Amino acid sequence: MLNGEESRFFKTGKGLRQGDPLSPLLFNLVGDVLTRMLVKGASQGLIRGLGADFREGGIISLQYADDTILFSDTKPDHLLNLKGILLWFEQLSGMRVNFHKSEVITMNMSGESAHDISYLFACPIGNFRIKYLGVPLHYENLSRDDIQPLVDKMLKQIAGWRGKLLSYAAKVVLIRACLTSIPIYLMSFIKFPKWAIKILNTHLANCLWNDNAGGHKIHLVN
Repeated sequence: MLNGEESRFFKTGKGLRQGDPLSPLLFNLVGDVLTRMLVKGASQGLIRGLGADFREGGIISLQYADDTILFSDTKPDHLLNLKGILLWFEQLSGMRVNFHKSEVITMNMSGESAHDISYLFACPIGNFRIKYLGVPLHYENLSRDDIQPLVDKMLKQIAGWRGKLLSYAAKVVLIRACLTSIPIYLMSFIKFPKWAIKILNTHLANCLWNDNAGGHKIHLVN
């Protein structure tokens, strides 16, 4: 019954919901097919990745579930073959590559050449810096403006764990086991500057000694 009137029966079906733990496994299985297609294309000279001088065929792709970065030189034939492999992958797997949400990022190329590649792949032109798996990437050193949002995000997490109702022993366990593990992922990729580490240590100490804006407390130990 829908609004007091009889309606049609619901059609049942099978599938995966967003957040299903099986989804990453299926992405890996399908993504592995794309990787094999790219490797085979490179072995036959149809495409060519970057860094071919120290690795046969070059580095062609980086994949994590549905987050993919493709690398290619700028030879027109290789670019056409790369687009063809992506189109064949769509036909074989039933998945669709969203070119409009993808970006073409060029290095050491003129604006006209970058526009031609963007037109070929039907993707907008992007610029460094980019984020991949939550990590900012750039070919130069990251500035303070790049790292500050990451620090602010960690401080927001720390602020939510003030632990006013916890004992000092419990706070020590919380800081060592939980809070200090938050920046580990980013620090495994980025060398944090001294100012960022100092800010994090200060807020961790404030969390331990319950030192906030409402009432200042003396830190008994460093």
